[in-house]
Amino acid sequence: MMRNAMVRYGLLALVLILMAGCGGSSKNEDMKLGGIDTSEVLAGLLTRTGRTLDSVRDMASAQKAVTQLTAINDDFDDLLYHVPKLSEKGRSDLAQKARKAMPQMQQTVSQINASPGLRDILGPSMESMMEKLGKLM
Repeated sequence: MMRNAMVRYGLLALVLILMAGCGGSSKNEDMKLGGIDTSEVLAGLLTRTGRTLDSVRDMASAQKAVTQLTAINDDFDDLLYHVPKLSEKGRSDLAQKARKAMPQMQQTVSQINASPGLRDILGPSMESMMEKLGKLM
């Protein structure tokens, strides 16, 4: 139970980091593709991750979260597919936002991995997500 609380606190910090610098109203046209702001897409993915993990209260809810984390990972794949279409400046700016989010993602994954039950259920999805966030950098 204590480890779940630690994960939730870590996720709260993740959301706060995102609100402070990853999302919001980016006026950077270099980060847009077809009118879609990739920094907002990244912020949305990380916010969805935080909400999903915050719903984990026990092993049964962790199992349910895997489906949502899989969908988020698929959406990370979509973002990674489109990143090469950004200008060099757009890729650089998106990488900066990914770098800003990475320390909290690493801390969250470490907290999950510190709990054997959570590690077994959520670890693979979260490790994959952290790897994809790294590819954005």
